Order: sequence, then structure tokens, then C-alpha cells
Amino acid sequence: MNATQARHVVISANPKSGAKSGLEKAQRLKELLANEGWQVDLTTDLDQMQRIVEGSDLRGELRTVISAGGDGTATAILNRIPSRVPLTIFPLGSENLLAQELKLPREPSGVLPMVQQMATRQLDLFRANGSLFLLMASVGFDAQVVRIVHESRRSHITRWAYRFAILKAIQSYRWPSLSIEGNRQGRWESLGTCHWLFAFNVPRYAAGIHIIDDALGDDGLLDVGMLTGGNAIVGLWNYLRVALGTHRTSPRWKECRVSALRVVSSQGQGGYQLDGDWGGVLPLEIAHTGTKATLVVPG
Repeated sequence: MNATQARHVVISANPKSGAKSGLEKAQRLKELLANEGWQVDLTTDLDQMQRIVEGSDLRGELRTVISAGGDGTATAILNRIPSRVPLTIFPLGSENLLAQELKLPREPSGVLPMVQQMATRQLDLFRANGSLFLLMASVGFDAQVVRIVHESRRSHITRWAYRFAILKAIQSYRWPSLSIEGNRQGRWESLGTCHWLFAFNVPRYAAGIHIIDDALGDDGLLDVGMLTGGNAIVGLWNYLRVALGTHRTSPRWKECRVSALRVVSSQGQGGYQLDGDWGGVLPLEIAHTGTKATLVVPG
């Protein structure tokens, strides 16, 4: 039985996504689907979701997994389900960049016809230090902001949490030098050094900031942008240029496209973020998986 004939829908909800709980919306979506005759499971536990999905997929009953949360929720689910399983995004997070890219509805009534019609779009899957991601990775100042938010998080995240984290990062971040290697046409080569790096699969970034608008999500490549500036004054100026969208005209900016990427810091500092969630400390290696994620979109 293929996904368009299967009747089982699994909703994986993140109760901490966004500024307030979206569990009521997730429950409402479950009710709407059940009323239309679908078999529906709703869980807030990723381990339980994975067990349910594995069994349903093995029996050929699984239609789709619905990610009810933010971009980080979708990424967490992708790391636990086979790439062939269609993923439906029900955006309940703070930014919902993937939902913006795919022009997805934010209400349960809009998700229902998507599950019924099962129109899909495929996006490249990349792996960073063992973890899959869909949207983007970065190393530098914004990753430090994400780390501060991550380490201080207790429940729902508001935009104020990021504003406070930006102020804290401005005071504490040391802008370590990053050494970059990229794989182009099957060959590794040095891309030089920088102090802030972005790698985009999908051309979306938080707060509506435009960094590399012409990135393509299905070409098997990462669009990489690098900024130099190893002190707080230049770093802050770079940050302002990124926020204003004028960074691509800066002499401190360069960009390229690669299929794989390596980032290290000889100073032993620096960390990275994936799809808006804290990823970890350097070194970082990113490569295309050779597969694509199947995402359910409006018909």
C-alpha cells in the first residue's frame, strides 16, 4: 500500500514550540482527521512516535507523519523516520521558516486537505556531524545566540528571549577564526578563513532577514556565505549589515556552492546551529546524504 492509499496518520507535537502551547491545535487537527475516517495517533514523545511510525510503516499503513511544532521539531522528526515517509508540517513555532518556504497553512482546517490530497515536494537532506537538517547551518555569532537561548530555555521561547541573547552574545562572543574546506565537483579545496559562516539549503533565515535568496533546495548543493572580521567592532558591523541585507556588497563577504563542507577553529572555540536549534561545538562536517525528504504541500 502506498502513502496515498494508507489510512494511518501520526501527529508528533512539541508542547514547547513557539511562544505558547500549540497542543490544543494539534488535538483539534487529530479530531478533524478522525472525523474524516483517518486512523490518528497523537504523541508528544519522540521515542513513542518513532516506535509507532516503524510499526505502521512496516505494515504499509502509514500515510504521513505530521510535525506539529517549529522548524526544530521537523528536523528532530526527520532524524527518526525513513526519508521515504512523507512529512507534513503543521507550523506552531516562533519562525516556521520551512512553512514560509512551502507556503503552508497555520490552522488545522488547512492541514486537513493536504493530508487528503498528498501533493508533495522534495528537498535535499544534508547531514551535519551525524544529524540531518533541511534548511540551513551557521557557525559564528548567530549560533552563539542560539546556544544562549538553548541553555537558558525552560519552556516556550519568545522573541524577547532572542533579543536578550543577542545582547549577551554581543558582550561575550570572541569571534574566533574559522578554517573552511569545501567539496566542489568531487574535490576538497580550501575556501580560506572567515569569522562567520552560513550554509543554506533553503533560502530562509529568522526574522525575515535575506542572506542568500537564490539558494535552491533541490540542487544537491549548499550555498555558503562567509564574513571576515575577528573583533567585536567589525563583528557588530557585519551583524548590522546582515540584518539590513547589505552584506553581499561588503568586501568582507564571499560565497560559493559546495556539496560538502568542513569547518574547524584552531583557537578551539566556536559552535554551530542547525535549522535554528543549537547543534554543538566545532569541528563541523556537512555532506549531502544523496537522498531527499518528501514534504506534503498544498495541492
